[in-house]
Amino acid sequence: MESKLQIIAAFLMLSCFFSGGEAECSLSDLVVTQTAVAGQVGGEPEYQVTVENRCICTQTDVKVSCAGFDSPLPVDPAVIRPDGDGSDLCTLNNGGAVTNDAKLSFTYAGKTQVSFAPVSSTVNCS
Repeated sequence: MESKLQIIAAFLMLSCFFSGGEAECSLSDLVVTQTAVAGQVGGEPEYQVTVENRCICTQTDVKVSCAGFDSPLPVDPAVIRPDGDGSDLCTLNNGGAVTNDAKLSFTYAGKTQVSFAPVSSTVNCS
């Protein structure tokens, strides 16, 4: 069973390499899950957000929509930060790598949930 998984992984990596990565990954591979957590900050409910890259290739310069993101709960700007250009976009992980073997998570508070839908990224498949 393990050797079958290794063959599949090798095939996916080769496919990604020969296609230049672009055809193998898309924004739909960046999966955002969000759940309400018990507690409030400043009278606003808290939410836990996790971003997972389900593509074998790394994605960098990940931008997500974040209109209305103004949390009274401090959020690490190295994890997510508003771009500050009036575009309602936020940058994940300081623009660095979002790999397929790690999940990026943060907690915020707000009157309503923010979508954090992926808007753009750069695929890095080597």
